[in-house]
Amino acid sequence: MEKIKNNKILVYSIIVVSIIITLDQISKYIIIKTGFETTIIPNILEITYVENKGGAFGVGQNSTPMFIITNFVVLGIIIRFIYLQRDLIDKVTLNILLVILAGGFGNLIDRIARGFVVDFISMFPSTNFPKFNFADICITLGWIALAFVFAQNTYKEIKQNKGVEYERFNNHTRSTDRQSNDK
Repeated sequence: MEKIKNNKILVYSIIVVSIIITLDQISKYIIIKTGFETTIIPNILEITYVENKGGAFGVGQNSTPMFIITNFVVLGIIIRFIYLQRDLIDKVTLNILLVILAGGFGNLIDRIARGFVVDFISMFPSTNFPKFNFADICITLGWIALAFVFAQNTYKEIKQNKGVEYERFNNHTRSTDRQSNDK
């Protein structure tokens, strides 16, 4: 029974990650092949093709080998975490991690195949905010969602522990009161 559950998680994970990677790569392919550039909302949202040879916010330009190695390490850690925690991880956390994985693989494919990441979404172009892509959105929103889930779980745990501590305190107070009354 356990093996069937693990196989279902693996197949599900591969399907989800593959769909997201495919959407990312199709969007990049369309931008590259068509050279499509447009203003969607003036001064707020534009589509403009850029070859990003650096990391987030253009940091580390022309450091592709370093980014490839870093990508492999981070993706490996996430995959190992999912594998080791597969019996404990809930569906929401699994899906969030799969979205992050897919985004990471999408950009890794670019770095390996092209030597740069294809970026094309430009928010607030007049501010020079870095351009990004669908994979970047998956990674960023995934980490934000993961932080939210961890914060929510921590809050629940703290609340639960306070209840336990409160009960312990009340039980101790009652037993102390009984001992005082017995004398």
